Amino acid sequence: MQTFADSGLLLILGFTVLPVLYMLPTLVGAARRVDGLALVCLVNLIAAPTGVGWLAAMILAFGPKRLPPPPPVPWPPGAH
Repeated sequence: MQTFADSGLLLILGFTVLPVLYMLPTLVGAARRVDGLALVCLVNLIAAPTGVGWLAAMILAFGPKRLPPPPPVPWPPGAH
């Protein structure tokens, strides 16, 4: 185990895996295109170290998706 700790691999894993896990709610929210992504990111950045905040951000990340824009209305009315 000491060889693993001295190899530098632990340091590389720590600087790549831990930030991804920390920002996972924001990444999930961005991938799902949730409504209120800014709130997910803010809760994730501020409250995630508590653990409860990370869970809250993850719940927000699985919230409602953004609705697609409505189709354009033809003008003049009745024209196709």
